[in-house]
Amino acid sequence: MSPSKPEIRPESQVDPALIRPLDPSLFAPSEREAAFLRTTISEDETEVKRRVMEVQEEAYARYPYPCIRIFHHVSLMMSANPVYPMVLEGGKKGDTYFLDLGCCMGTDVRKLAQDGYPASHVLGCDLRPEFIELGYKLYADRDSCPVRFFASNIFDVPVSFSPTSSNETSISATPTELAQLTGSLTHIYTGALFHLFDESTQFAIALRLATLLKRESGAVIFGRHSGLEEAGKIDDHLGRNRYGHSEQSWPLLWKSVFAEAEGPEFAESRLRVEAKLGPEFPKHLFGVSRSGRMLVWSVQIL
Repeated sequence: MSPSKPEIRPESQVDPALIRPLDPSLFAPSEREAAFLRTTISEDETEVKRRVMEVQEEAYARYPYPCIRIFHHVSLMMSANPVYPMVLEGGKKGDTYFLDLGCCMGTDVRKLAQDGYPASHVLGCDLRPEFIELGYKLYADRDSCPVRFFASNIFDVPVSFSPTSSNETSISATPTELAQLTGSLTHIYTGALFHLFDESTQFAIALRLATLLKRESGAVIFGRHSGLEEAGKIDDHLGRNRYGHSEQSWPLLWKSVFAEAEGPEFAESRLRVEAKLGPEFPKHLFGVSRSGRMLVWSVQIL
């Protein structure tokens, strides 16, 4: 793998015979999630469940991701990240811009805006425009949602670094492609994205996220995805070629990214990378004997 030009490989295709059917019994929102859905969809729990199931069925028919099957499209994963309170406070106090890359139906960013981050400075981006449309259907807020959503491919962002590069122009309109945000973002979140790819492609994604991030104290990229105690290929129940980083290897990836972007001294003195494996997911969620753990992480500019 060349550090500056890592090989990019698309998501692995899944054998349709391996795709598990939907299971409504897996819908078990926490009280915090249930409260959010009541305020954003309906006080009627039957109506909430109907809408959640309806968009799940539509999404899964096109893109049968396991996370859709286990209702992560209505889970509040982002706000559970340890840096979330800092991100939220930064948004309330400063001139900041937030991007959720791989936002799916936009549940996390709608919660972010509800929690007080200035909604006009919140962006949600997904490769699949269908997910964004299903988010409007789920929350019935196409004409009222202040969060700006758009579809774009992270791999279309050119990797080009210049010293202390930063775009000071305000984002006054909804972007049409991620490259328009180069050097503009103070907060970037990405959930359940990195683990869809192999090691080289994950490095390529990280390089592009670094391209979008401002070089200022408090700027942060954070997220979650499947990880392993020892880095290596994930034993995937759908036969996909996926790589799992560990608590030790993940910081090394980001140190390498920022060493390329800003130099080794910047990577060592101005970067704080935290990575922690969470508890195992119950095996029944995926309907297989394998279990998995989420790597919850953050990369902060000091």
